[in-house]
Amino acid sequence: MRDHTHPASAFHAVALVAAARAALNTARAVADRRAGRDASAQEPEGTVRTDLDALLAELADQTVRLRLRAVVGVPEARAAALAQAFEDRVLLDDTARTLGRVHQKLLSLYPAVDAPLVEAVRVLGGALGRRAVADDYDRQLGRVAERLGGLADRLGEALG
Repeated sequence: MRDHTHPASAFHAVALVAAARAALNTARAVADRRAGRDASAQEPEGTVRTDLDALLAELADQTVRLRLRAVVGVPEARAAALAQAFEDRVLLDDTARTLGRVHQKLLSLYPAVDAPLVEAVRVLGGALGRRAVADDYDRQLGRVAERLGGLADRLGEALG
């Protein structure tokens, strides 16, 4: 009988989840294209503001999760540490994708939204995407959460 606490079991589960996430993201992108939704197109202000409200709520949730993760630390068990590292990287990647969508929406509101704010969203999204694949991804989760929270506050004020 297999030992389910062995790190190889956790690795197989992580690989399966990663493959499922990739397939789901691809399916969503294909469905959006087939429905005629183009992320690079200008959208009406009302639609953008509604979408941004939902995206800001998502960023608030992700910020809380990053702050909690920074406090918790690494589990002692190897399989648990592997699963936690995967979850952290998924969280960073999801947050980077959320910021990418926020950036696209803000471009539809430009010039009503300050260019430095739009650029700050783009830059932080890129940094989080790179952090998700970095070897030392976990060293500055608290700092990343603070930057994200500050940016979300600036967005809320600008759109409020």
